[in-house]
Amino acid sequence: MNELSTIDCPHFGPCSGCSLSSHVKEPPIWNDVQLFFDTVCENPPKNLETAEICGWRTKAKLAVRGTIQEPEIGLFHFGTHRVMPIPHCKVHHPAINQAVAYIRNAIIKAKISPYDEKHGALRYIQCFVEIKTGLVGLTFVWNAVSETPEMIRLVNELQKQAKWHSIWFNFQPFVTNRIFGDRWQHIWGSLFVIEPLGSIEIPFHPAAFSQAHWSLFQKLAWQVQSWVPEGAHLAEIYSGVGAMGLLAASKCSSVALIENNPFAYLSFQSMIVPSHVLFYCQEAAQAVSFLNRANCVIVDPPRKGVDAALLNALERWNGTLIYVSCDFHSFQRDANQLRKSGWKLTQARGYLLFPGTNHVEIAALFQK
Repeated sequence: MNELSTIDCPHFGPCSGCSLSSHVKEPPIWNDVQLFFDTVCENPPKNLETAEICGWRTKAKLAVRGTIQEPEIGLFHFGTHRVMPIPHCKVHHPAINQAVAYIRNAIIKAKISPYDEKHGALRYIQCFVEIKTGLVGLTFVWNAVSETPEMIRLVNELQKQAKWHSIWFNFQPFVTNRIFGDRWQHIWGSLFVIEPLGSIEIPFHPAAFSQAHWSLFQKLAWQVQSWVPEGAHLAEIYSGVGAMGLLAASKCSSVALIENNPFAYLSFQSMIVPSHVLFYCQEAAQAVSFLNRANCVIVDPPRKGVDAALLNALERWNGTLIYVSCDFHSFQRDANQLRKSGWKLTQARGYLLFPGTNHVEIAALFQK
């Protein structure tokens, strides 16, 4: 897939998924990131790492609203629950756009009522493309507590129209902005979407976190792997299914993956892994004890940054620290706190994982 410029890809800007209509390849925040790294990093990044600008998103959660006769599938307008349909989204992998067309047609034929914030059946869909096969794993989020006949009607209609990787139901009966409920039901197909990372195949339950820009994430993961010392006792905290730790495992004496999502643990359990790689389903705050046995730590926290208790423990810890961040401002705050306690920021990289948004992913290497 060829990289497209902003001019070639005028789609950016009209919906809440893409906040930029210009500077797509180098979002404005990259200037702030570079300035920070030029000031405090021994080897600051020279360029922002990029890959596909269009067609890169292999996982998408989309709202379902409208009526049985005219269902709307897309993203909410800013600050509302009004859906903007995006049937030809150039950010989405083409298989997602095709899947959305099939689903919309099936909703009409099966007479499925879209959700309207209080009533209706179908709230959201998730489409997850398995890159190797090109098949889409579907999740339907229902305003219900258990399976109903109309749900099966929708599945039957979809299976007439196309071949799918898998179909899951998720049940979310509460009035909430939280997309997924706690209960999942596997309906058909494979349990896990399998994505390649080097020679490893990483399985993902639909409720496990995975990067949507997989081709560029692989580049980031290899950079992290290169920073892990030979023979390291590695702890990856906020690990998800453990993709980065698994990629580095061949050069490590031991690997501990720490993650609180039980569906990430379920994904990990489906793999055959070396005996020196272990998974611990725990909160990050409980991971402090792993610092006693690790000489290399990877942290990949959510947008709010590293848990305060863990960050305080890292201030006192000695070893190699690799920080992967999805939010520059929380990273900057945490990095400054680490630097005050004697850490040096020795290398850093920036990755354009979400083209069309004012966002960059950061990978940074700290040494005491």
